[in-house]
Amino acid sequence: MRRPQIFVVAVIIAAAGLAAAEGRANRPPSRIARPSSEAAALEARIAWALDEASKPGQAEAVWIGYAVDRLMDENSHIGSFRGGSRAKEPTVAEVLTGQKLLPAAPESGDGVREAAKAVLDELDKKGKPEKKVLKEIGIFLRYKPGRPRVLAEVGLSNLDLSFDFEALPLYWLGKAQDAESLALVKKLYAGSKDGEARDGLLAAAGCHGTPALVVPFLAGVLGGGDPDDLRKDAAFWIGQQNDDEGLRILARAARSDRSEDVREGAVFAISQVELPAAVDELIALARGAELMDVRKQAVLWIGQMASEKAGPALEEFARKDGDIEIQEHAVFALSQLPDNGGVEPLIKLAKTHPDPRVRKKAVFWLGECDDPRALETLISILKGK
Repeated sequence: MRRPQIFVVAVIIAAAGLAAAEGRANRPPSRIARPSSEAAALEARIAWALDEASKPGQAEAVWIGYAVDRLMDENSHIGSFRGGSRAKEPTVAEVLTGQKLLPAAPESGDGVREAAKAVLDELDKKGKPEKKVLKEIGIFLRYKPGRPRVLAEVGLSNLDLSFDFEALPLYWLGKAQDAESLALVKKLYAGSKDGEARDGLLAAAGCHGTPALVVPFLAGVLGGGDPDDLRKDAAFWIGQQNDDEGLRILARAARSDRSEDVREGAVFAISQVELPAAVDELIALARGAELMDVRKQAVLWIGQMASEKAGPALEEFARKDGDIEIQEHAVFALSQLPDNGGVEPLIKLAKTHPDPRVRKKAVFWLGECDDPRALETLISILKGK
């Protein structure tokens, strides 16, 4: 089935605003400084970097960076991921070590066989959960010139990707544990008045892989007095934690948050949660949320869920919901189900739904389908059968 390109792709990159500007080269640091001990507490290393960056003669902006580990899908990335000639730019890891990875050998018969094997491996993986691997994520804090220095921006990148350091100095602090890193992020968030920096800090918090530490902080932002755009971002990053308590928090926000925009953001965040209960929450919201727009959003995102419950729920909404807009949204959502999972319900709706408006919608989305069953149904309808 041809799927209209209206849904978010590469969610983490898009939501965090982390992709590099098109056509701009990533510039390495002008110099790299390191503390005498990378085993010291992160707070002490940050203090050292700020002290060094504030010495006389240091009149430019600087980056302060460190890394945390996160278990991620093998083919997922956080940061600037490029193809073509720009893929030859040094990665963060290469910048830090001063060593360039060896270029790939020219293609040969063995290379072609390896490519064929890679394609077959991808086909074999289709429909299976992606392998999780431990990856290093760099957290980069950009400080403005001045005394004291003020946090202006937060950047994130896997160390095996490139990053634009803008030819500014980099103070590299080494590795940090989640607990000390999140303590720093919370402290910086509380002390910052810059919206862009705070947005980046929420993304930094969400990129940690310890829900017991991350979710309470983000839930506090979601339920607090910050502007709605920051609270909506907090909801998104809660969804990236794949946590039961986080899912419950998002469900409450989707039903009762004071902002309609945040409610809809919470619905989207639920659709990103990789737990079986997430589709149950979306179905419940589609049935009973107070705001019509929240119900519509829930119906649409059910269509993106790889769950056996999605198809029957959407068919029920298309037939029995009391609002025609919800019925039509459910028809569209059926057309979005993975692996043509909505074709059979769409065929039944096209033939038997009592409302001609809904039948026409079902016929239209069958026409966008590449499944032979859809073509047979359209021919049958054309012949009056």
